[in-house]
Amino acid sequence: MPKLSLCIPVTPDHELPLNLVGMMLQNANSDVEIILSCMGDRVAESAALNSSAATDARLKLLPPAPLNLSAAQLWIGTLAAAKGDWVSLANPDDMIDADLPLLLDYVEETQPDADALAWSAFQIDPELPTSTSTNVAIPVLHNVTEFDKAPLLEAFFHWKDAGQTPKMPWGLYHGALRRSLVDTILANCGELAWLTVAPQYEWAARVLIFANKMALSNRPLSAISSRPFQSRPIPSALEGFPFTAGLGLTGAIAEIQARVLADLGSQWQGFGEDFVRACMYDCAFETNAQAFQAKCDAYRQALAAFPGGQAYLAAFQPPYSPVIREDHRRGLHGKTFLVDRFLGKAVTAQDFYTVVNHIMTPVWIVTKGEIKLVK
Repeated sequence: MPKLSLCIPVTPDHELPLNLVGMMLQNANSDVEIILSCMGDRVAESAALNSSAATDARLKLLPPAPLNLSAAQLWIGTLAAAKGDWVSLANPDDMIDADLPLLLDYVEETQPDADALAWSAFQIDPELPTSTSTNVAIPVLHNVTEFDKAPLLEAFFHWKDAGQTPKMPWGLYHGALRRSLVDTILANCGELAWLTVAPQYEWAARVLIFANKMALSNRPLSAISSRPFQSRPIPSALEGFPFTAGLGLTGAIAEIQARVLADLGSQWQGFGEDFVRACMYDCAFETNAQAFQAKCDAYRQALAAFPGGQAYLAAFQPPYSPVIREDHRRGLHGKTFLVDRFLGKAVTAQDFYTVVNHIMTPVWIVTKGEIKLVK
């Protein structure tokens, strides 16, 4: 049984993960299996992937999935084939550290009760103009720490100190979950489960509820190829709930939270000043004036429809900027090291992680050399 199962679902809007698969399998001793699924037959028809699967048993190609399958359903179908002690998931153009199985060994030894491991993945927009001056923060610390669930519940479900999204790195997407936790989550899903276009946040919600103990690696272990959230006119499965994916990412997450809690017999308590501020952040990320105004109007309408929301309408004035805000800071700032977003001419998430991986503390040093490679 492998230490880590990395699931890579391929939806029609993603290219095949040839680069990611190649990098993950480069170390012949890495205790990982890669589960590759796809809507349609692109994976099945890929000569390169079939050749890799024929020569390396760690790569498993699943049969084609229907094109009309939802992303959440594709994720669950991919998980069903995973055999590892731990499970993680990434998109084809993301990057996961190939030494993650080593760190999972270390977590098992030092924090045996932890069943969810998180880290702060680098968010890399490959479409960002290279003329934009901005930075990416690399944490100086590289230890693994344990977190109490109580403040995490408040940060996520009550949006404490949130930006556009609540603070919650624990989940299946760019996180690692013990198989026992995955099984528990899937066994406690009701009729309201997985009705979302943003399954990463539903996994985050359910991990936070069902996890036993949560560990955080201060050293980043992956990079996400970030894409702007596309609002979709999908009504909430909860009758009369005004916050939906049709508003934006913040509305989509609120709907997920309310659904997950309703599935478990509880009510959403997340509405308040912090959540309304997050809605303003969601609007402020729009650089197109027409899209910005439309999103603001939609959020105001949703606020007015929610009990107590009228009190926030007068102060709901998101700032608008037609240009991306630049950040010229570089170097050490507190416990983070700010580097140029295009360091080493890196454009994609995979390029960026490859460059900064030479700057960060190696995983084997994080584990203090106590973990040996599986032969």
